[in-house]
Amino acid sequence: MKLYLLSDDSELRDRWMSSLMMLKPIAFSMVSSDIEREAILFVHDKMIIPMGEAEIKDLFGHRVMVFSMTPDFSEAQHFLQRGAMGYGNAMMHASHLYSAYQALEEGKVWLHPDFITLMISQIQDRNSSKEKSLAVLELLSPREREVALMLGDGATHQEIADALDITVRTVKAHATAIYQKLSIKDRLALSLLLHP
Repeated sequence: MKLYLLSDDSELRDRWMSSLMMLKPIAFSMVSSDIEREAILFVHDKMIIPMGEAEIKDLFGHRVMVFSMTPDFSEAQHFLQRGAMGYGNAMMHASHLYSAYQALEEGKVWLHPDFITLMISQIQDRNSSKEKSLAVLELLSPREREVALMLGDGATHQEIADALDITVRTVKAHATAIYQKLSIKDRLALSLLLHP
């Protein structure tokens, strides 16, 4: 999938270009009509702020990852509600940029783990209905249920491994099995499923 980098900050564009050169991205200093319909866009948040409603709607018709120099949880929520598939720090490491690209290419959401934990805690605060959670979990083995409940409550892989006296690798294997059995993509979707 073609990757476009949109920022009016030339230093940031150059940093992204050098970090992602293997993906052969195309960089623009403004939103362009030359962007292919089926594309992934890495967009500096400052580019979106002055846009009109129709432009924003058109922009989020793509797979968009929004980046900020000063990431903020409420801004992340705002952009995700508008249709962004990811949100992160504009200066994050190249490995995280690749990870974000891969997630969007697979149709998944990419967020910093701290933001995921905050979102999960907000979901839990809204509603704590356990009956539905337990019905959904019947598809899982007893150990997978334990892992699923902890993942859904925002625990990290390491925290789960420590609590259940298993390896992080085993936790990740359980998580993969859980996502497959429940037909979901990630821990955020799991939390939404467990905390309707």
